[in-house]
Amino acid sequence: MGFAGDGGTVDIGLQSLSGMLERGTNAIYVMYDNEAYMNTGVQRSGATPMGAWTTTTPVGKQARGKTEQQKDIMAIVLAHQPAYAATLNPSFPEDYVAKAEKAREVRGTRFLHVYAPCPPGWRYSSEQTIHLGRLATDTGIFPLYEVEDGQYRITRSVGHL
Repeated sequence: MGFAGDGGTVDIGLQSLSGMLERGTNAIYVMYDNEAYMNTGVQRSGATPMGAWTTTTPVGKQARGKTEQQKDIMAIVLAHQPAYAATLNPSFPEDYVAKAEKAREVRGTRFLHVYAPCPPGWRYSSEQTIHLGRLATDTGIFPLYEVEDGQYRITRSVGHL
């Protein structure tokens, strides 16, 4: 089992992740995604959404946040045909636990993409973390699904607002 942040996964460590997936290594890879390099000062990463602010966002009248698209790490992972891949959101603990348990039971390469709102990096009060996580899933920004042996399954429908 390995843990890495979004920057260490979609940018710096993408070659290592790709190699592990290509070889079908019997391992669980967990990506903790707070959508920026938060531990080094809130710099943009390939996981930062278009339009988001970071400390490396250009400033001035014309500034519109990050101008590039967010990398679709799940599409990259799924192109390697892992045994199991899933999106997880701590705001939905039952779904989270069920997927973690399934990943533990499956053999082969497993990838868990964990959505992780970040109070200091996103500039909100920590009491709002669960609410913001729920909004991300319920509005379709971070859908919850799993893919096992190439079969997709939505685990929470969008539109529960």
